[in-house]
Amino acid sequence: MRNLLLCLSFATASPAFAQDESSLRRADAAQHEAARTRNADALAAMMHPMFQVNSPEGEMWSREKTVSMWRDGGIGHDRFDRFVETTSLDGNVGVVAGREIVQPSANSVAGKRRADGGRAVERRFTNVWLWKDGQWWFFARHANERPSVGSKPPASR
Repeated sequence: MRNLLLCLSFATASPAFAQDESSLRRADAAQHEAARTRNADALAAMMHPMFQVNSPEGEMWSREKTVSMWRDGGIGHDRFDRFVETTSLDGNVGVVAGREIVQPSANSVAGKRRADGGRAVERRFTNVWLWKDGQWWFFARHANERPSVGSKPPASR
């Protein structure tokens, strides 16, 4: 029994065991759930100190600004669905990417910016994770809204 516990303990602590696609997907799902439920404390706990987001607002936000915006309602959604299309791992870096359907809360930055009554939109996203100290850290994110189907590209100058 002692050998079994020792073996299980080693396997759990071993980066090769825990640093896999399954654990990466679980980390990303936990981030999505924390964002969907507006759990700023959970989001802060999983963000790397050097976290950066290239936001749908066209700005770069630091970890501190992002957490602050989650806390004060600057970021918030009435709907937030995520569809993972791909994951990739190389060494201690994991990437999760796909599409999201979001409906910003009326009082959020996106809700105030948009003139369409806060209808749901589709976004493309990329989440970058860093494996460090035996866990996945949310390291960087990029998200952008997709143009509506049938919308025209901007006129060239």
